[in-house]
Amino acid sequence: MIQLTAEEIILAAHHVGIMQGVKTVLMDKGDVKNQKLSSQSDFAIHYAGMLGEVAVGRSINCPIQTGVTFAGDGKVDMVFHGQTIQVKTNIRFADKVLIFNKLEDFATDWAILCSIEGASAVAIHGFTSKAKFSKLFFRHDFGYGNRYCMKADQLTPIERFYEATGIT
Repeated sequence: MIQLTAEEIILAAHHVGIMQGVKTVLMDKGDVKNQKLSSQSDFAIHYAGMLGEVAVGRSINCPIQTGVTFAGDGKVDMVFHGQTIQVKTNIRFADKVLIFNKLEDFATDWAILCSIEGASAVAIHGFTSKAKFSKLFFRHDFGYGNRYCMKADQLTPIERFYEATGIT
């Protein structure tokens, strides 16, 4: 369990505020269409995701990406020694599950699953490679179509991330 500091929480909220501002302007201009399926606000969804990214960044000693572009992050949340990572953060599921809308949405070398466990607490459940996910995924319909999923207990513990990436 990662206990985020006040500075990390402020960093996450600040970055999400900037992202939300850019997205709002683009939506108002008609350049971007909101495709969210959740009843939660965009800010809440992005904030939870950013808290997960901050926790992972601290855990593996990797800087988070804070740049904002008009095309999103391209599904890459961070780059660790040339290897790309997507951080997925659950905020409402009792069962911890790594979820992708489509198989091709796993667009990085690694995916890491987190969950929000309190106002400043983030659990990192583990990681997987694209190859392992492709072998072990199952489909589940959460009420808005089939999603590609992997249970947290099938993930490799985050403590083995350096070993898996070949970094010593």
